[in-house]
Amino acid sequence: MGVTATVNLVVRIGGWLLGITGSSECGVTTIADGTLTDVTADTRAGVQPISLEYGIKGSGPLDRVAGTGILNFALDNSAGNSHSQQGAYSPGHTNVVAGWDLGSECLLKITYDGTVYYKFSGTLVDIKPDAGQYDRQSVVCRAVDWMDDASRAKVRNVTIQSDKRADELIDLLVTNAVTKQPNATSLSEGQSTFAKSFDNLKDAQTSVLAALADATISELGYLYVMGDTTQGGTLRFEDRHARPKKGAASATFNNTMGQLAVLRNREMLINRVYVVVHPRTTDGAASVLYELTTTNESPSIPAGGSILINCPFRESTINAYRVAAESLVTPVSGTDWIANSASDGSGANLTSSVAVTIQTSAANSAEILLVNNHATSTAYLTTLQLRGTAVRDITETVLSANDETSQFIYGEIDSRIDMKYESNAGEFGNEVAKWILNIYKDPKYSIQEFSLTGNKSDYLMTHCLAREPGDKITFSEAVTGITATGASGAEIGYFINGVKMKITAPGTIKTSWVLAPAEGQAAWVLNQVGGSEMGITTNLGFA
Repeated sequence: MGVTATVNLVVRIGGWLLGITGSSECGVTTIADGTLTDVTADTRAGVQPISLEYGIKGSGPLDRVAGTGILNFALDNSAGNSHSQQGAYSPGHTNVVAGWDLGSECLLKITYDGTVYYKFSGTLVDIKPDAGQYDRQSVVCRAVDWMDDASRAKVRNVTIQSDKRADELIDLLVTNAVTKQPNATSLSEGQSTFAKSFDNLKDAQTSVLAALADATISELGYLYVMGDTTQGGTLRFEDRHARPKKGAASATFNNTMGQLAVLRNREMLINRVYVVVHPRTTDGAASVLYELTTTNESPSIPAGGSILINCPFRESTINAYRVAAESLVTPVSGTDWIANSASDGSGANLTSSVAVTIQTSAANSAEILLVNNHATSTAYLTTLQLRGTAVRDITETVLSANDETSQFIYGEIDSRIDMKYESNAGEFGNEVAKWILNIYKDPKYSIQEFSLTGNKSDYLMTHCLAREPGDKITFSEAVTGITATGASGAEIGYFINGVKMKITAPGTIKTSWVLAPAEGQAAWVLNQVGGSEMGITTNLGFA
């Protein structure tokens, strides 16, 4: 079979969750930091090979943010497993391994030539035990990486930001908006500083992943989870200069790939580019952002009681579009709220008995707490409003570039890039459009599958395990004419966007990559041999 590597599928069972009743009694319900249990011996490749995929799933101009990474595997649930217990991997069974259930951390690491490669780190989300004591008695499992947490979590209490780069915005979201953190982060410093950002987020509605995508695409960078030789599960952000400045490839292959599926398709062409930027308008004075006086019903607070109200900010005219607030005015009694003992505004004035405070605030909403301190009377809020300085995104600007020669030959093929936090409505947007146009106006090979069988040689195994999203490779293939030399008419390399791997018995490791053309990323880098020959090795880039 050639070379072999050592595969270990490890599950952390019964970790100590601080401050959670029933999960934090160390030594009683859990073990500190959990028990790292190697379940490799119980995997059943015949039922479900160990397979994984992570990273960015496409290679087009807007494929810049990873989807959910997935690890699939199957375990032996018969009495022949390493625990000698039927049902050891069936949660709720009397023989179940203590702590084995949804939420367990799953880690796939592969050791080769003295180096440990952590290829996947995630959370167990599916457990499917086979029923029938005389059937195959296996358990099919699925784990997901941190991108799944980002897709499920909603942004909460994230305020509008001023003069921040994409990496700063990503760090803020990761740190404050998701309960479970990635194992590590590696965030390049963004090239653009955005005057206003996060004003488009809807508190408790917008997913963290959508917010991360807005920040990433506004920079024209890349965001994904990658493996490494430390712990795996690292969240990586590339700024837009990272790939153009990459330089030499990390690996090259000369007719040594296992499978290569290429396609020259008009769907990969773009000959008209629209770039959308969003100049903001910030009011010079405070205005009413939320009010509850036009409803037929007045909110009531029982004597000695309280209510919590979420207040989405809207523009005050009849159009009532959603706006953000850079600052809020502390509610003033008699101005921002008036309370009476009757819902129609009659009866006793109870305004002084009611307290209104802002509990939390986000970019375009706030939560206010209303407390009725009156001993006997219900208070009806006949006036209730919030004021603040509005930030409006109502003047989106579209810049474009097109190539008439490409349109004449291939027909008009448009693409629209919405950079939600970019406010520069000048030449910058045109430069972006021209940059994308230069990349995609002419036909190129789209690589549908590039796969390697690592066991064939030391070189192939090393790169099967070591290469991650963001790495650059080159290759040559005789029949298609693709070469690694960068000669006229040939591709000059590809970036890995996504990784797939399948491990079958007896330890066969097959890796495949989603590849994006590196030629399209080759910008003009001054004073760098092989990277500065304008119009030969590179296209005109932008800052």
